[in-house]
Amino acid sequence: MKKSILFIAAAFMALSMSAQDLGQATEMYNNAAGLIQADKAAAVSAFKEALKAAEACEADADGQRDALIDNCKTNIVNFTLSIAKDFLKDKEYDKAYDQLKLTLEEAALYNNEEVTAEVNALIPTVYLAKGNQLLREKDALGAIDAYQKAFDLDPNNGKAALNLGQAYNMSGNAAAAEENFKIAMNLGEEKAARKQLSKMYLKKANAAYKAGNFNQAYDAAMTSNDFDNNANACKIAGNACVKMNNKAVAIECFNMYLTISPNAKDAAQIKETINILKK
Repeated sequence: MKKSILFIAAAFMALSMSAQDLGQATEMYNNAAGLIQADKAAAVSAFKEALKAAEACEADADGQRDALIDNCKTNIVNFTLSIAKDFLKDKEYDKAYDQLKLTLEEAALYNNEEVTAEVNALIPTVYLAKGNQLLREKDALGAIDAYQKAFDLDPNNGKAALNLGQAYNMSGNAAAAEENFKIAMNLGEEKAARKQLSKMYLKKANAAYKAGNFNQAYDAAMTSNDFDNNANACKIAGNACVKMNNKAVAIECFNMYLTISPNAKDAAQIKETINILKK
């Protein structure tokens, strides 16, 4: 009988201590929640301590321990991600990337598939944003590196391909620029990519015309117009044909110019040139 009494007393003492420990873990959780507004990183660390405390407690009939553990894990992952988003908002792209990688580790540790999917979709946008900033700063090589990383992570990202083309174009690598613009055309950025390609070939046409390479000027100008209706390209093509004494094609080019830009300042002059060429 005495042994039974001692056993029951020990059991009540264990239950009492377990309840006390769970109460302490809950208090730690609440303290961690109170840190969120002031310091998210400190809050994450505090949630981890609360998680350790909760895991050390015995399971209770009401499931409070398990709920507390789940809440700690959720907050650890969510606020690790929130810190990354804050870095992204502040344009601290390298820190944002490192924090997102940390978020992936935490999400994998706590089996948070939803956050894992969100982070995997967000990482390419970090590189895109970094590339945009570098492009504005005229750092073409840095932008190429950032956009390439974005595209490698998401090969279906037409915007990354388009911007990569712009960065290559800025760097003077016309071949790589054209290659990426053509990729972008097939990834939902056709209109924008065609405009960029048209501008590239218009630049080539101008350079060739000034250098006296009229055949090259004509070819580049017509390619420019094929990618996107371009009045200036048609005029260059027409002028190149005049230089090559190809009156019939010159007339066609000038008529295309007037069709695209009927209210051009030099429309009357172009019409007069067409009449002269017809004689």
